[in-house]
Amino acid sequence: MIRVAEAGDLEAILDLLVDFSKEVGTNLAVDHLKQGLGPLLQDNEHGVILVDVTHDQILGYCVIGWSWGIESGGQEALIDEVFVLKSHRNTGIGSLLIAGALETASAAGAKAVFLETESENRESRKLYEKHGFKIEHSLWMRKLL
Repeated sequence: MIRVAEAGDLEAILDLLVDFSKEVGTNLAVDHLKQGLGPLLQDNEHGVILVDVTHDQILGYCVIGWSWGIESGGQEALIDEVFVLKSHRNTGIGSLLIAGALETASAAGAKAVFLETESENRESRKLYEKHGFKIEHSLWMRKLL
């Protein structure tokens, strides 16, 4: 079942965030992850986290952030992260999370949904393309403050 995460889900989601961070090689500190996670569990002002709950266990999550874009004509959504426990991948959970994210973004009035994935991550790209995402030829840049 896909649902919006609640404050009581903090520890379970945090465990998954740590797994994701290790898998992608960022190895972010738990306090850093909590700082980013906390506001998303309090209200939907900044975004929302969807979780897959199967047999009372959170097996995956999808982080959606809100932004605003002139080119999009208003509110945008950014799928920031999608993660499913390795033991439950290729079971449809990722697809359910993406579909839930698209429904959530549409219901919130988003005009466009963006996401970023690594170019060599073919499995993720295949999943996103299945849901109608297309590759853009822009380059993301970042500066941490």
